[in-house]
Amino acid sequence: MHLFEEKIISTGQYSTENTSIYEKMNRSESEKTIFTCKDESTARLKCAKVGRQVCGICVSHLYTT
Repeated sequence: MHLFEEKIISTGQYSTENTSIYEKMNRSESEKTIFTCKDESTARLKCAKVGRQVCGICVSHLYTT
């Protein structure tokens, strides 16, 4: 599983990047979305619950400043 960055367009509306953070997956290849529109802290917790199925490089991006 890979993570995709989202940007706020306006209140309640988001735009998702077409390529994952690690650039190994296109959005069109995604079978389902586990979570969306979450802050980094919430995303870290969700990824920890999913475990090793989530790309480690994508997850490490959540810890950069």
